[in-house]
Amino acid sequence: MLRSLSTVALAATLALSVGGAGGCGPMTGAGAKSRPLPAYAGRAADLFDDSIDPAAVGMDFDKGYTPRADPMLRERAQTSDAVLRVKISTVTGKTDGPEVTYQLGLHIVEKLTGANPPPADFTVAVSKSSESHGILKNFEGRLVGYPFVAFVREFVRPDGDHEVHFHLSPDTKEVKAAVNDAVVLGEAYAK
Repeated sequence: MLRSLSTVALAATLALSVGGAGGCGPMTGAGAKSRPLPAYAGRAADLFDDSIDPAAVGMDFDKGYTPRADPMLRERAQTSDAVLRVKISTVTGKTDGPEVTYQLGLHIVEKLTGANPPPADFTVAVSKSSESHGILKNFEGRLVGYPFVAFVREFVRPDGDHEVHFHLSPDTKEVKAAVNDAVVLGEAYAK
């Protein structure tokens, strides 16, 4: 009981520190500078889908996850505001009627790439429509302390406010190497 209360208190503090009760407030620090932000729609919504790769939590039963062969990983790495090694610091379920939305408090361990990272501690939301809602429902508190590679990007909402969307992949050497390859490939094409 004491741990869950401290987790809730920490989650509330993190949510307020990133600028909103929704938990997906605007980025601060390097990302706070005025820059045009895309709308969260189309291909961007596919890439930053607010989900967790099943392989990242040991659910890749056919062992078919190969990061270097994943075109989505390559495109995420090339279009992210930042690619980060993170650890989950909190998992909080918020009930709104019959639906539960999860908020994940993330702590940056290392920046792999990107010019616009979020603050060192930030919060993201996972709605019931996310493919990872079941992962969160089943793993919930066991995810605290779990490492991931996070692809994050800030978007503008129709009301003009900003929100951060993400995708979490396994924190492995293979994923980090695939991210590095994608960034180098993207720079080569830009020349």
